[in-house]
Amino acid sequence: MRIGLRILLGYFLIVAFAAILLGRVFVQEVKPGVRQTMEDTLVDTANLLATQARDDLLSGQIDSGRFATSVRELTDRDLGAEIWGFTKRRIGTRIYVTDARGIVVFDSSGRDVGQDYSRWNDVHRTLRGLYGARSTRSDPDDDSSTVMYVAAPIVDRSAGSARIVGVLTVAKPNQTIAPFIARSQDTILLWGFVLLGTAMVIGLLAAWQLSRQLRALRRFAAAVTAG
Repeated sequence: MRIGLRILLGYFLIVAFAAILLGRVFVQEVKPGVRQTMEDTLVDTANLLATQARDDLLSGQIDSGRFATSVRELTDRDLGAEIWGFTKRRIGTRIYVTDARGIVVFDSSGRDVGQDYSRWNDVHRTLRGLYGARSTRSDPDDDSSTVMYVAAPIVDRSAGSARIVGVLTVAKPNQTIAPFIARSQDTILLWGFVLLGTAMVIGLLAAWQLSRQLRALRRFAAAVTAG
């Protein structure tokens, strides 16, 4: 095998390995990075809504008071938002509230009122003064059906001391951010192939130039040997 071809092959293998490794790391980091950002946003939302739901929960009107009315109006609103090329028409967030025992007393989806959520990680931990969150599949057989749940305590400070009287949880399907993740991954892969192709072209030129110089040196050495 000619030395120029050997150099080109070695160069290409090194560049290909580096590009594949780097691309794989970037692609794998996109999904957790986006989900971490979404969790941070859900934490803020849950704590904001928990303060707004406190008065209705304490008065026993959490399912019929101003908070419930506002949430139901929000779920019916046509957003008409354009987010980086993707259209968002409806709220993709579910909100539910439990009392101090973990019993659901309000559910924006309207399906689980009266259910015992005290064993779910978001409610269980929050009622004990810890950070409560979980990620659960809506379909046990579908990995893409995971829903992120982030909770915040509803605290009563009227008696002079802080007392957790309930939990408000904000839930959002990870599928809602899947298009953004897919587009980012596709962009990374595209530019990875561009980088690989560019490196290949540079390697060809470098190998050709080196091979040409080596052939000239070989001819010179042969001429010197022949006198």
